[in-house]
Amino acid sequence: MALQAKQTAQQRLMAAPNITLALEILRMATLELQAFLEQQLEENPCLELEDSSSSSETESAPEEPGTPPEEAKPTSLDEDWVSHWQTAGEREDPDNEDGADERIIEQRLTLPQSLHESLLLQLGCQPVSKEERALGEHLIHHLDQNGYLEGSLQEMAAELGTGLERLEAVLALIQRLDPPGVGARNLRECLMLQLEQREACGGLAYRILQDHFELFTHHRLEAIAKETGATPQQIAEALECLKRLNPKPGSAYSGELPPSVIPDLVVHHRERHYDVELNEQYVPQVTISRAYHRMLKDPRTPEDAKEFLAQKFRKANWIIKAIDERNTTLLSIARCLISLQREFLEHGSRAIKPLTQAQVAELIGRHPSTVSRAIAGKTIDTPYGIFRLEQLFASGVPQAPAHQANGAAEPGAPAQADAGCAVSNEQIKSEIQRLVADEPPQRCLSDAALAQQLAARHIAVARRTVAKYRTALKILPAHLRKRRL
Repeated sequence: MALQAKQTAQQRLMAAPNITLALEILRMATLELQAFLEQQLEENPCLELEDSSSSSETESAPEEPGTPPEEAKPTSLDEDWVSHWQTAGEREDPDNEDGADERIIEQRLTLPQSLHESLLLQLGCQPVSKEERALGEHLIHHLDQNGYLEGSLQEMAAELGTGLERLEAVLALIQRLDPPGVGARNLRECLMLQLEQREACGGLAYRILQDHFELFTHHRLEAIAKETGATPQQIAEALECLKRLNPKPGSAYSGELPPSVIPDLVVHHRERHYDVELNEQYVPQVTISRAYHRMLKDPRTPEDAKEFLAQKFRKANWIIKAIDERNTTLLSIARCLISLQREFLEHGSRAIKPLTQAQVAELIGRHPSTVSRAIAGKTIDTPYGIFRLEQLFASGVPQAPAHQANGAAEPGAPAQADAGCAVSNEQIKSEIQRLVADEPPQRCLSDAALAQQLAARHIAVARRTVAKYRTALKILPAHLRKRRL
């Protein structure tokens, strides 16, 4: 088959560059928008930070066309401060090495330390040979963030060209370091290492892990009591001891400070109503550079420079308009949400009403896809903490009429929902959490029993729906929640 080049014409729908940019900015959260604007300020000379004082000075001081913006001449006070700053380091004694070492040690102690750094520091204090220290460093670098060893010792021994017994001895050394349980290859070994460091090797808890771990993971307490010959009280005490162990010993060593959540919107409680505003203190306020605008209008500016500036001005205008549109859309959605979900602001997540993005889009006069793109990744600071905007859109479970409800009504329960009404999934999850928290420890409620209890509270939910929400809440099944025999 011969290759041929053909030219064809076809029509395709393509979004204009300004539309694409607007959609991308609408999707950005506050920190993303901050990073984007900082990058644009570096790349686009026609964008500059908005500053009222600098803008007034720019208007009063005339400039020659085509010249860069004037630089502020330092005053005598500025010169004195600069000279003081430059000579501040010279007044220190350069021979004071002890003071420098103390400052370095203090800085190291104040910085967060990762799990690998902590273990390497502890390994350096151990009386081992140079070869064993190298093997230990290799093993430490193969620990995951929870402190478990990744990979097999056989493969590592073949890779390093050393004996398996020697590598196991080095691993045993690492497993005696802090935190307890680090260097384990599985959960069973991790828990046993922690008991060994507590010198509890001969206890019932250790024997359960060593000989009956499979029964322990399936919470078969009767079988454990039969195999060990222990009483129910002794089994309960051993399980309480195991619950106090840490299955992820390396989780306390993050290696970095936890990222702070910067809400995109903040709810304020006024005298008789709630109000919402954008959190703009972390977003740079940008504007068009007047100096470069005059350069663009100057007839003496070369044509290639004018073409470059015109392109940058178009991009700058698109960015400013897109940010204004993003802020307007976000405020419209947030004000609609706090109006519809007022009970949530007063009673918490258990009072969230069923609400869809299409309903909000219709109320604010936007397309549902615009609402979906605007709320993605956005957060709002409420009286009950910081929530994702998606959490305020709850799907509803339709409810049957009152005469079809299963189960008798409990005293003080709310009125049964009429036909066509719905209960939000957040309200159902809240009720499930409350029922599980109040259940007797020796008679845990199954999914079917939870469905019956919800029906008694006038919430008709199928058993499989209860199981789905219970799994989403990370609540164990009834046979694994039992705490006593």
